[in-house]
Amino acid sequence: MDRFVSLAAAIMAIDGRVVARSARRNAVIVVILLFLFMSAYVSGVIALAIYLAEIFGPLGAALTIAIASLTLAVLVLAYALLMNRAEQRRYRAAKYATEDMLQSVIGVVPMMMREKPISGLAAVASLAFVLARARQKK
Repeated sequence: MDRFVSLAAAIMAIDGRVVARSARRNAVIVVILLFLFMSAYVSGVIALAIYLAEIFGPLGAALTIAIASLTLAVLVLAYALLMNRAEQRRYRAAKYATEDMLQSVIGVVPMMMREKPISGLAAVASLAFVLARARQKK
């Protein structure tokens, strides 16, 4: 029964909007990172070519662009990692909270059904109503 409750809590904790938002954000971040890393690479190659062609001159500008692009790419990557870690924490917290709530409610219902059948029936009906409403909001 504990496995069933855990599985039910995990399924109820998944919010499709959050998953879609996360996938969209990650896709945008990957595109930005690809662009920035490629621009850093191209700038580095250009800087090396300029350095080999002319010992001093436009090299400073090309190296500055390469370093700035690489720094920006690393910052965006760090931001993405932090956002993903925070989202995983929120997901775990919601999962555990939902699982604990379901286990406590499911543990109380059989006792209520034995002691006060009418109150137990009302509790089961209200639980079904709350779960149905929670499913509609997702």
